[in-house]
Amino acid sequence: MQLVAVMVRKLNEGVEYAEFRKGWIPDEVFPDDPRTRVITATALEDSREIITVALIEGDHGPESIGEWMERLGPVEERRFERIKDLVGPPTLNAVYQVVAEDNLSKPIAE
Repeated sequence: MQLVAVMVRKLNEGVEYAEFRKGWIPDEVFPDDPRTRVITATALEDSREIITVALIEGDHGPESIGEWMERLGPVEERRFERIKDLVGPPTLNAVYQVVAEDNLSKPIAE
């Protein structure tokens, strides 16, 4: 089972993405952090709107989210403290189970 974590939020007025990113980068890493690939993008219509998608790799189902989030909790709390005045509250913050992955440049078999 593969999971993805998705968060959408908006930078506060006058905040540049580079300033947000500086505070967002973790100050401690864990080699077994299941979020092995994180993609951040800004909206074309409003560059203050940010979406972050974390691909959760390995054998991590919904039942293991609490365990690894507890371990990562102190790092996440410090990150939150650094960015809390730079960005508004998330408009979306959820974990999803991947049910399909397609390459739209090739025919898809049903």
